[in-house]
Amino acid sequence: MKEEKNEKKINRCMFSHMRLTGDRFCVEAGWREGEVTAATEETCEACGKFKSRYIEYPLTINGIDTLPISYEDTWHAKVGSLVCVRPCGEEYGKKTYLGFYLGDLPRAITHSFNEKTGILKAGTLTNPALFVPSLGKIIWGCGSYWKAIESEEDFKKITDEDINGQWYVQFVRKLQEAEDREGGEP
Repeated sequence: MKEEKNEKKINRCMFSHMRLTGDRFCVEAGWREGEVTAATEETCEACGKFKSRYIEYPLTINGIDTLPISYEDTWHAKVGSLVCVRPCGEEYGKKTYLGFYLGDLPRAITHSFNEKTGILKAGTLTNPALFVPSLGKIIWGCGSYWKAIESEEDFKKITDEDINGQWYVQFVRKLQEAEDREGGEP
């Protein structure tokens, strides 16, 4: 939710997007590679097609739909499975812990508003919840590297090499290197 209506339109408009270089472009006419329009504070302030990317108040709400919370098994693992977990926080010292997969549990409440129907929809943002008994806490999947353990041989320390070998880690590092090198896109 964004309540600061004094924030510039260029930062609030759903059609305004930022490149890695920091410049902005407008996709109001649609997204076609190479056919986007540059956006500036001046052009955004003068544009009559502004549409906020945030829910801005006051609103007239015609109804509220709540989405059910699901605690079922997911593709990650079966609820109750043993897992090995390496939390990302420095305070964990790159240690791998034994834990239990509790399921994809709610981590945050989400809301969306349909302007045409006036219906506010409330749901949850879920993430794998991993209980680590030795820490006495839940470590979230988004804050760790983890995997299910199906046999004794599956439990091994999750190393830096394991993490650095993930395609998405390599991709993000390449993006960062390109930005550092050229100050632009790869």
